[in-house]
Amino acid sequence: MRLVQINNRRTMKKEMISFTLFFLSAFSAGISHSSYHPDDQDALLDFKNSLSLDPYNSLHNWSPNHTPCNWTGVSCSSRRQRVVSLNLTSMGLVGPISPSVGNLSFLRVLDLTNNSFEGHLPYQLGKLFRLRELLLSTNELGGSIPSSLGGCRSLQFLGLSDNHLKGSIPSELGLLRKLEKLLLRVNNLTGTIPSFLANLSSLTDLDLRENRLRGDIPVDLGMLTQLKLLILFRNYLTGPVPTALSNCTHLQYLALQDNYLTGHIPWQFGKLSEMQTLLLWGNQLTGEIPSSLSNCTILQVLELEFNNLSGTVPLELGNLLKLRRLNLWGNYLVSGSRGLVILTALTNCSNLEHIDFSQNYFTGIIPTSVGLLSTALSYFLLPHNEIEGSIPEEIGNLTNLEALDLSGNRFDGSIPCTLTTLPNLERVNMEQNKLQGIIPECWGQAKRLGLLSHG
Repeated sequence: MRLVQINNRRTMKKEMISFTLFFLSAFSAGISHSSYHPDDQDALLDFKNSLSLDPYNSLHNWSPNHTPCNWTGVSCSSRRQRVVSLNLTSMGLVGPISPSVGNLSFLRVLDLTNNSFEGHLPYQLGKLFRLRELLLSTNELGGSIPSSLGGCRSLQFLGLSDNHLKGSIPSELGLLRKLEKLLLRVNNLTGTIPSFLANLSSLTDLDLRENRLRGDIPVDLGMLTQLKLLILFRNYLTGPVPTALSNCTHLQYLALQDNYLTGHIPWQFGKLSEMQTLLLWGNQLTGEIPSSLSNCTILQVLELEFNNLSGTVPLELGNLLKLRRLNLWGNYLVSGSRGLVILTALTNCSNLEHIDFSQNYFTGIIPTSVGLLSTALSYFLLPHNEIEGSIPEEIGNLTNLEALDLSGNRFDGSIPCTLTTLPNLERVNMEQNKLQGIIPECWGQAKRLGLLSHG
């Protein structure tokens, strides 16, 4: 009886060992055969086969003999071994985007930036409900933006810039509530800027520059309280600059230049305390430059040129201690009763590199305090105004000056020799003034000067 029990135990032990070995063998075989999903492989091979050119043979290892998770540009999830990322940037690939990409149901990132993909965007992209980043900028894609993209409800970054897309921005994009960046610049998009973009409450970057968009800038964009970057330049936009944009208190970069905008610059923009760049040039703006802009204390670039602005330049701009560029040319600005005191105010701006007051109606003399302007100043441009008096020798203190243009004014006297000591000076224009005599001999010492216009 005892011998039978011992034999039974031995038999059970052998069976357990055999079962364990069988299980491990089956599990190992399962891993080797299901380390990738066949649908993913088929979709990727369709993608490759649709290409007409792979100039650098970048996809040479895209073969049924290799697991897709080891293919160039492919990343898989660690647990399920499903394709989650396809990154083929800057490989010179040519051809259409295969509709089979829509079968990569676990895809989170599709980045085909900077290639030569052509044809239409596949409607099937809308099936990728897990997709977070769709980056197709800098290709040759045409047609319209498919409305099916509204199905990519997890999308955070949509980049379709620098293509040949046309038509209007589809309303279905308003369903992408998680979208943070929408970049559609440099296409042939038409219609208006849709108000439904205000539904994208997580949006931080909106770039629609260089399209064919018309109409007003929607007031509703002021509801995008997380917005940091708004670029709409070089379209056909009309109407006023919306005051409501002042509600976008995190705005850092606002570029509305080269449109047909009218009305005043909203004084409420002074509330944009995080603003670093404000570009409004090339419109039809009127009224005065609001002094409240001085509250944008970290502003670095202010470009308001080529508008119809009038009045004096607010002295408060001298409080913008981080200001690097101040471009006001081509307006109707004047000095006021105190003359060019704005230049004295700007001596507080120790980072200033570029001043352009060309083609206005400034009068008076250049104060000697000009020599206290930022030593970083490289461009000092005051042509075609009504400035008079002598040219201050103190300009010679601006040691990094590269270009000085005082042409088309009423300066008299002679050109100061102190300018010849400026080591970086390359261009000086003094034409159309009342300067006396010939160019002083000291100007022969100017080493880097390539152009000296005097007359």
